[in-house]
Amino acid sequence: MKLTLKSTLFAAAALLAPIAAQADDFFSIGSCPVGCTAYTWSAGIADVINKNIAGVEATAEETKGYVANIKLLQDEEIEASMATTLSSYEAYAATGPYEGGEPGKILSWMAIAPVGMHVIALEGGPVNTLADLKGKRVGMGQPGGVSMLDANVLMEMVAGDDFEAFRVRLGDMVDMLSDGNIDAALWNGSFPLPPVIKLSAQRDVKLIPISDEFYADLSAKYPPYFRLAIPGGTYEDVAADTPTYGLANGLVISADVSEDRVYAMTKAIFESLDDLAGVHPAFGRVTKETVLNGFGAPLHPGALKYYREIGVPGIEEFVARVGEK
Repeated sequence: MKLTLKSTLFAAAALLAPIAAQADDFFSIGSCPVGCTAYTWSAGIADVINKNIAGVEATAEETKGYVANIKLLQDEEIEASMATTLSSYEAYAATGPYEGGEPGKILSWMAIAPVGMHVIALEGGPVNTLADLKGKRVGMGQPGGVSMLDANVLMEMVAGDDFEAFRVRLGDMVDMLSDGNIDAALWNGSFPLPPVIKLSAQRDVKLIPISDEFYADLSAKYPPYFRLAIPGGTYEDVAADTPTYGLANGLVISADVSEDRVYAMTKAIFESLDDLAGVHPAFGRVTKETVLNGFGAPLHPGALKYYREIGVPGIEEFVARVGEK
């Protein structure tokens, strides 16, 4: 018999049955390696579900990251996961890196915190606008990471294949930029980025702004991206707000989870946001106004029912735009 994540969990529960009563259902939330922010978020949400939903055994599952999470969802190894809103949109539509998967299987649930695209360069260097990236040496992020997928989208639109890509993690990109081995670094992440703070203490850093024209073209092709700005003062050398775009880090969920179960979990999470803010401050910024941020795939019907009930602003416009499952 092939051992999978889910079959392993059920086997472990069976072994423990004489000691503790088994839950009616297991609910696994894919996150990232232990210690990363998404794991902290997932663990906090699992705790809320366990305290408020009878008959459910929720667990935060350590995974290799967001790309792996989508694969686990597609393979029915987990029921929900952390993902960016772009990856959730592509997974729902079975396009991009998820081409060949089953469309409609993975639905939107809840946006938690934004990530912003950083186009990082040095004062006095050759990159002053997005157009300057053409023909340059560009740090893109490591293979398998969602930030690299975002960098691919940006560079495809700006330069086609006329650039030299360096696919390494953010810390290495920052070192390469400092040493003059690349001309710019791209990273879509929650700000401030600690490696960029470190770089700004050593070199004069600048962030390249994203124009309205570029964003209009981008959002027409990739609806999950939304407009935002990296506030001035986030990094020592960047005094003014930098217009850019981003995605939301958020929860996505299998369409196979029942409407009643998702309604109850969504309600429990929303009514526990103050407690969750003690787990991680990002939950303190989750509101009715932010919960749909960046999503381009339909909501799970259970989440949609709750959001309608509490009057999430723009919910009907959202349904009209992305459809209803």
